Amino acid sequence: MDRITQAMVGAAALLAALPAFGASANPRIADGLGGYYAAPHKGGFFSSASPKPPAATYRTPAMMRQAAPTSQWYSSVMFTRWSYPLYAIPVSYRAVPQGFQVGVPTQTMHGAADGYKEVVWPHRAEVTVVPDFKPQQALLAGRGDWSASIAMPGAGHTLLATVVQGSPFSYYHIDTSSVDFQLAAPNQQPAVAAVAGRQVFEVDGQAYALYAPQGASFQWRSPTDLRLELPQGKGWFSLAALPDLTPPTLQLFDAHAYAFVTDTRVHWKYDAASSQVLTHFAFTTQSMQGGQTVPLVGLFPNLWWGQQIPGLLQQGFASVRGRVKLLAASAFDTRLTYHGIVPFWPKLPAAAGGSRVDTLLGGDTAAMPGAFGLQGDGTYWIGKGLGRAAQLMNIAYAQGRDSDEQALQGMLRRKFRQFFSGHNDNSYFVVDHSLGTTLGYPSEYGSVTHMNDHHFHYGYWIDAAAQLALRDPQWAEPSHWGGMVQLLVDDIATARRGLPGYPFLRNFDPYEGHSWASGDAAMFDGNNQESSSEAVNAWAGLIFWGAATGNTRLRDLGIYLYTTEVHSIDDYWFDLHHIVFAPDYHRVLAAQVFGDKYAYNTWWTQNPREVQGINLLPMTTASTYLGRDPAYISSFFKSMHAMSDRYAKAGMSDGTPSDIWQDVFAEYRALGDPDKALGEWNSQGSTEGGDSRTHAYYWMRSLQYMGTPDFSVTADTPLYAVFRTAAGVVTHLAYNPGAQPLAVRFSDGTTGTVAPHTLGVMRATASH
Repeated sequence: MDRITQAMVGAAALLAALPAFGASANPRIADGLGGYYAAPHKGGFFSSASPKPPAATYRTPAMMRQAAPTSQWYSSVMFTRWSYPLYAIPVSYRAVPQGFQVGVPTQTMHGAADGYKEVVWPHRAEVTVVPDFKPQQALLAGRGDWSASIAMPGAGHTLLATVVQGSPFSYYHIDTSSVDFQLAAPNQQPAVAAVAGRQVFEVDGQAYALYAPQGASFQWRSPTDLRLELPQGKGWFSLAALPDLTPPTLQLFDAHAYAFVTDTRVHWKYDAASSQVLTHFAFTTQSMQGGQTVPLVGLFPNLWWGQQIPGLLQQGFASVRGRVKLLAASAFDTRLTYHGIVPFWPKLPAAAGGSRVDTLLGGDTAAMPGAFGLQGDGTYWIGKGLGRAAQLMNIAYAQGRDSDEQALQGMLRRKFRQFFSGHNDNSYFVVDHSLGTTLGYPSEYGSVTHMNDHHFHYGYWIDAAAQLALRDPQWAEPSHWGGMVQLLVDDIATARRGLPGYPFLRNFDPYEGHSWASGDAAMFDGNNQESSSEAVNAWAGLIFWGAATGNTRLRDLGIYLYTTEVHSIDDYWFDLHHIVFAPDYHRVLAAQVFGDKYAYNTWWTQNPREVQGINLLPMTTASTYLGRDPAYISSFFKSMHAMSDRYAKAGMSDGTPSDIWQDVFAEYRALGDPDKALGEWNSQGSTEGGDSRTHAYYWMRSLQYMGTPDFSVTADTPLYAVFRTAAGVVTHLAYNPGAQPLAVRFSDGTTGTVAPHTLGVMRATASH
């Protein structure tokens, strides 16, 4: 044995004698067959130190006892001494060293005809609430489901502000006798009738009304400085932005100014018989004066479009989300139709393309091991690989390709085991108690350091785990791997409030009806979300995981999140109802939605193919919602081709393939016109990292065979889908995840009984 070999053997023996990296200080915590850690590994000979999550330092003691509500519109309060702008819409706020800023954003436009474009409604510090002490910091002091309270302590005193999404009012408590209001421009002194306890003023054309308790007094110290003197024991006031100064509007605001909102709660119910999601929005108030208990609130378009809301008023505000309509109510309800999803589609006959599917499947199965982590080895890119393998596994199952299905199952199991076992120093999960979160390592795209994109990443994992669980319920048992999957579910979709382990619906915004991706929201544009389709993928995963494990509560939560997000995507990403985008935006979609803007752009490129495609992928059986408006699909491609031509002529190409994501686009086109999609697809062309040639071809030929999605028919079971050909042949699908036969009734009168763990297929020509 030479000296080099002796040295290598000696080093190996030394390493073998050492404990696993971090083993003594950071022991593995068993969970079924898996395990996780309480902190990231510190690193060792062959691994670097893993990043830690940000510290949510700026919370009151009461909020410190709860998991930190990251990925919300107000989350920046917790991570900075002050805050970035908080877009409650139609009013924006910001905690600054001088006090608490209030403003009503107005529209600006940025961008170029040949590239990105964005419509921005930036925060305006029109009024600053200035206490008569120097605040030391801003703290998150409380949260409702769409409201937040911010405490600004200093010198033994505190200013407490409560802000509510949609509301023109903000509510304040202070333990001193006076407070100043500094205006960004001289008060224009509107000519309105004087009312006791109310002071109306205008700042640069925007009207406000300040409401104070009986016995309070107002004093203009200068045209830009209003002082409020409060009576002893009544340290409170409200401030309202006014849509106009007409007498009816002032009377309306006067009648609700003293009903202070103290909490906001959302409740949902999935009604299987009607396939509808019923959502109840409730405001808790405290009457500060005059017996007022009913608040004046504002509804975003996702809440009022297509709804029957009793008492909805004419007064309202223009905003980045479209028209915010006012309502005087302590509660209201919405009703949305859930159009169903199934985990996979049925066998494609050989003559309809099934033979070629079988041929493609063999090659893609063989290539699948190299498709994990194509652009990274963290939770996002590994997740995309899991999604790709799960879709192939479903096709293999449907086609009766047992050997391919078993091979793909094996790949999925091994990849889950690699991360879930807790025995790999570079691929593992941490349950962090400082924030209340599950963290995956390696991290990607700020998933740890900024708490970004958890629903994007974990959605792929949960969905792939659900597809395994539908075939092997034992794999999903808590005593096996189900407990590890549940850590991911809990991170993005805990439905209980106030827990120390995880926050209520971490990524989801119940009032705007969609998710947010940034964890700390540390930017002047507020929070943001780019890939709305990856959010939908996460909620579909919850539906399937809940169904596979018999957890109907989780399944119904997934249905609520899926249905609600899809509805809001219609407005805020695609503007299908033409009620949000500015007339001079001249773009077919918003690729990015922020607190204060929407943009035709991405985080990494201005290539129109990627700008428009990021809100389509991953294409799965849960993506049929994208086919609800065939005319929009046509306009989508017309715009993309025109924008791509301009992009190329401007010399902006960044070296990406000219046909990038052509498989995703063909699948999207097929939701409206499968024949045209097949003609446009190149089997040797670009394939998106989470997709495959097999899946693209199977998808298009299946839609050619079954027809495009039919959203006029619903079913009384959660896992269903309906398709209709141009000739009127209707395919009804229903999946039974249970152990007993399932009777299913579709709203068009079609009925059937589906065997356990089976996809039922009912295909017939519709009667006219």
